[in-house]
Amino acid sequence: KRPSMLLLLLPPHPSLLPGGSAVSAPRRLRARAVRMEPDEGGQAAVFDDLGEKQVYGPTKPAHAWPKPWTNLETQEHVQVVKAASGLLQEPLRTDMGDDEIFVGKDSIHILKHHGSYMQQDRSLKGKDKQHSYQFMLRLKMPCGEVPGPLYAELDDISNKWGHGDLRATTRQAFQLHGVLKGNLKSVIASIANIGSNTYGGCGDISRNVMTPPVSFPNNPAYEYCGQYARAMAELFKPMTQAFYEIWLDGQPADKTEYWQRDIGKEQLGVDLDEVRTEDRGNGIITGHTIEPLYGRTYLPKKFKIAFTVPGDNGVDLYINDIGCVVILEPDGKTLKGFNIVVGGGMGR
Repeated sequence: KRPSMLLLLLPPHPSLLPGGSAVSAPRRLRARAVRMEPDEGGQAAVFDDLGEKQVYGPTKPAHAWPKPWTNLETQEHVQVVKAASGLLQEPLRTDMGDDEIFVGKDSIHILKHHGSYMQQDRSLKGKDKQHSYQFMLRLKMPCGEVPGPLYAELDDISNKWGHGDLRATTRQAFQLHGVLKGNLKSVIASIANIGSNTYGGCGDISRNVMTPPVSFPNNPAYEYCGQYARAMAELFKPMTQAFYEIWLDGQPADKTEYWQRDIGKEQLGVDLDEVRTEDRGNGIITGHTIEPLYGRTYLPKKFKIAFTVPGDNGVDLYINDIGCVVILEPDGKTLKGFNIVVGGGMGR
């Protein structure tokens, strides 16, 4: 029998839970557009990373680092591609409309943000390998929760359009392999229409938010842990409509994502849509009208968040960019706040 709910397990880690500290930020930079080095055609491109009403971006950080700000001189190609993509649409949308079995180099960068990587069959060689393009899809599954109907759909999809197997990831999600380009839209649409999604599985955005693999439902700390992990998954999701435009023909999915429960204003005391645009003057809000947290270029690299409770380090808190530890009041029932750990995958 297929289970009604799965929790993807990770081995526990014995590390202790640390505290955190803040660092002061140096002066601001004021450049808006940067003229980059000449491309293959000999033309120097202007990297304009600020969108409509956007105040901060890679070339104009709110808190500049004291070392030389190299973004004012050179820029990774992927950052230019993201800035010119129209919020993660092009050239992927155009490439998905042709008859090729692959997508172009720039589309590969954009496709990651939709939860997919283009791959080749590494067991093949020569021309056979050149014609073996296929796609991996990774789902967004906050807290590692996998409802039975979703698992059943993934199982069927993998048998019909993939390699016939599902692979559990180290961030408590599933991914499936071997999807051909011609089937990619149908697969992603099927996943979205049963109440799941692939955006947030890959790309330079907030990835799957983790919680301890074993949760005790009668323990308030674990309940808060799951609730606020789901809230962060919602808060930091990309707001562009590119996913729906490309994979669902501009229409909403048939079902709301299954993990979006108990994170409304009534349960949290705040409206996440309002929080996403609340500018407290510390440079977190870019000012972009659609992507207030990410702006036109999204993040430089992937970003990982995890929640846990004191004494349970099953998420290996130190490896995450942000780790949150639930702290209760002395009554053992009321949420007092969180101890925060920073550093993880982006640096130390």
